[in-house]
Amino acid sequence: MDEDFEMHDELAVMSAGALASVVGSRQISAREVAAAALRRTETVNPLINAVCALNDRMLEEADAVDQRLAANEPARPLEGVPFLVKDNIYTRGLRTTFGSKLHEHDVPEQDSICVERLRAAGGVLLGKTNTPEFAHDINTTNALFGTTRNPWNPSCTAGGSSGGTGAAVAAGLAPVGLGTDLGGSIRIPSAFNGIAGIRPAPGRVAFYPPEFGWDTLVAHVQGPMAANIADLGLMLSILAGPDDRDPMSLPSQTLDFAAAAQQLPSLNGKRIAFSIDLNKLVPIDPEVEELTRAAVRDLAGLGCEVEEDFFDTSQLGEIIRGTRGFGMVGRYAERYDQHREQMTQVLVQQIATALALDVRSVTRSESLRTEYWHGVREFLTRYDYIATPTVGAPAFHLDRPLPAIGDGRTVFYDIFLSAYAFSVTGLPAMSVPCGFTRAGLPVGLQLVGPRLREDLVLALAAAYAEACPQHFRRPSIA
Repeated sequence: MDEDFEMHDELAVMSAGALASVVGSRQISAREVAAAALRRTETVNPLINAVCALNDRMLEEADAVDQRLAANEPARPLEGVPFLVKDNIYTRGLRTTFGSKLHEHDVPEQDSICVERLRAAGGVLLGKTNTPEFAHDINTTNALFGTTRNPWNPSCTAGGSSGGTGAAVAAGLAPVGLGTDLGGSIRIPSAFNGIAGIRPAPGRVAFYPPEFGWDTLVAHVQGPMAANIADLGLMLSILAGPDDRDPMSLPSQTLDFAAAAQQLPSLNGKRIAFSIDLNKLVPIDPEVEELTRAAVRDLAGLGCEVEEDFFDTSQLGEIIRGTRGFGMVGRYAERYDQHREQMTQVLVQQIATALALDVRSVTRSESLRTEYWHGVREFLTRYDYIATPTVGAPAFHLDRPLPAIGDGRTVFYDIFLSAYAFSVTGLPAMSVPCGFTRAGLPVGLQLVGPRLREDLVLALAAAYAEACPQHFRRPSIA
């Protein structure tokens, strides 16, 4: 193995915080870090197909970081750190396709706010990551770039819809990346790829440009994905904050997400409600049950009081159909009318189903969601946190029929309802690695906290990661 290869392999396992420290103190140049990231991507990406477009100005942008530091400018929190951006988030001067032939040649003239903020913090864009068309599938594949594969087993899915970011971060192409989450699109690939990812409260990360300034009903949010909890908190501390371009953005709060993800407060007496299947709603693979039960036992060992309990989820299916259908019609009905023959069948079917809904069905779903929220709100007066499996099964094989889970009568896609159950509430929710199946595939534990308190969720995750470091490791690839 030559010296350059050794360097890019070594840098691949460094955290964003560590990279920012060594670049900011000029122990290593941002150009060296960028060159190492590019070389690792060149080596590894053909195996997993996670990055769909490289930033051809990356070295130039890294040089600008070095020039700034050479002029004795103060180091920034993400100085010289490579980051990745899901291909449904705008990047100035770099193609943004949404995984769709309808946007195959689109090159934005501006960054999304989240990309602006990462660049302003010193981050250097490595490239765009693959997504299913318009981010509406739990498997990351599209007609432009093909299928993203799981670095733990390339025969398996990386999940969706932020599967490109999940696979790329897990494989060490960059330590951090951006995803988006409607019904679990950050948390699902985080679980499948063995990394951490958080769905922030809607409005925490200002979202611009969107198609709707007010993302009515269930919000599609942007958020960070990282190989460890400290980097996740660092990312959220940079991304969070209001912006008048997003009328739904939350005002600033005195919450230190970076500190919360590194400090290890006492968990003695913290109350956690654990549900393995959300009142028999979610089919559960036996190994997922085994690993997530072990994880909550570990939390109990840290002083938490864990009780198996949950709220009423009987109306969740109807809530999702109506609220999701409303968004599908709003975003895609015109594209469907004009271009359906160019769109993937998975997306076309979802839009057609949504168009069959009437206004009364949508408003009923929103009314049920209000009742559901008050049930969750009352439930959380008795508990500090909720824990569930992130997904009811490990990553499925791409070349086999979908596996039978549970009683054989349940719908396979119901394994993802654990994530959507909290999207509809707007509560902060994250996935953390909690072990591996006997086949070597990662499993995720979902942690949910009080309204607008991502810092408390990060603190719980940090304490768990400190107690169980064996779950936070990288796949052996390339």
